[in-house]
Amino acid sequence: MGYISIIADDLTGASDTGIQFRKYGLKTKVVVNYDTLGEFLDCDEILAINSNTRPLNDEKAYKRVFDICNMLKNAGFSRIYKKVDSTFRGNPGTELEAVMDALGSNLAILVPSYPDNGRYMVNGYLKVTSVPIYTDNSVENLCSFNKMEQELCHVPTIIQKQVGRKVGNIDLKTVRQGSFAILGAVEDLQENGYQIIAIDAVTKDDFNNIVLACKSLPEETVMAGAAGFAAYLPKVIGLSSDKLARLPSKEGIILVVAGTCNQTTRWQIEEVLKNINADFTKINTEKIIKGMAAEEVQEIVQKIRINIETQKTASKPFIIAVDTLFKPINEKDSSINKQGKIIASAIGEIVVKLIDEKVVQSLVITGGDTALHVLSALKAKGIELEDEILAGIPLGRLIGGKAHDIPIVTKAGGFGTPTAILEVIKHLQNNIEAEKTLNFLEEV
Repeated sequence: MGYISIIADDLTGASDTGIQFRKYGLKTKVVVNYDTLGEFLDCDEILAINSNTRPLNDEKAYKRVFDICNMLKNAGFSRIYKKVDSTFRGNPGTELEAVMDALGSNLAILVPSYPDNGRYMVNGYLKVTSVPIYTDNSVENLCSFNKMEQELCHVPTIIQKQVGRKVGNIDLKTVRQGSFAILGAVEDLQENGYQIIAIDAVTKDDFNNIVLACKSLPEETVMAGAAGFAAYLPKVIGLSSDKLARLPSKEGIILVVAGTCNQTTRWQIEEVLKNINADFTKINTEKIIKGMAAEEVQEIVQKIRINIETQKTASKPFIIAVDTLFKPINEKDSSINKQGKIIASAIGEIVVKLIDEKVVQSLVITGGDTALHVLSALKAKGIELEDEILAGIPLGRLIGGKAHDIPIVTKAGGFGTPTAILEVIKHLQNNIEAEKTLNFLEEV
């Protein structure tokens, strides 16, 4: 059976965490919908499962994660990594306790930091910056490093409110003293009845120290955190590095679907439009909300179809940004969740129609809810991960459905620098050019 399974509360979280294992040569599949998990259990691979529990209340989230864990355990997956949102949305404590209860574990190590995407924890406080953290090991200089940092929450307090177990914290000073100091702190906390231990981390050295300590912990210890900690777990399991990425199988457009109002994604789209000849089509969300979704879907598809026809001779793939960024829904509206689903469903219909016309070479989707709706509309069952283009931004291929084997890149709305989507597009373009060259050489 598989080495380890990952349970994330949304689709982009499952993907950005799963790719950390693919980088070490392990075949990794993302299970788009948890209710199809049974179709993936008979494998010797990493499974990253979207439990889709972020919008649920704590009772429903606990039950779903507990049931998923039992399925995995019965199928022979002895290790489960509980992925938590890097900004602590959802039910992180409730879901972590569900994993511990299902596995019968009395110890969990939680490392929520993700420095490559500007998330880090110091003294139990989770902070986020607008740029990745590149700093030395000086605690004194840490808080003044970036004036744009935002303190999100005190992690042990948040977790403690959601669980029935004692929650402790190992501070950065202890982490910097090395793995033996971390192990000593874990043992001291356990002796005092603590079962969930959050550990500070800011730099790669911090993660290395934590991982070395984790090697000496019992195998039944539950590991939890963001994708940043997951990137180091193969060292705990003892895996060797390898890489394998397949080139695109056909030409066509790179379809960028931005279904999030996150400011980070807005900047990223603007950088694309500034730097390359990308066609930009804006969705009229008001029409969709007012019941004219079918009309708007048809109009968008027709615009894209016409633009593709007029640029047939372009030497590079045609790039389209389908966007809802620049006219966000009123966040005070009590029906925002319902409206968001209606808009995401319409975006899914647009993608399906373009896939049916066989004009899409690859997909780039930003926003977890949007990704789930699009892949559900395409009837995709999973994603086979291949590579990580940028930190937390994986490339894979769809499994099953209308878009089977089409390359897909998923990105959480708040992830990445302003040039992240631009770099993703250039990466995909370079792969297409490499495929053309390979085909030419084979013909010669």
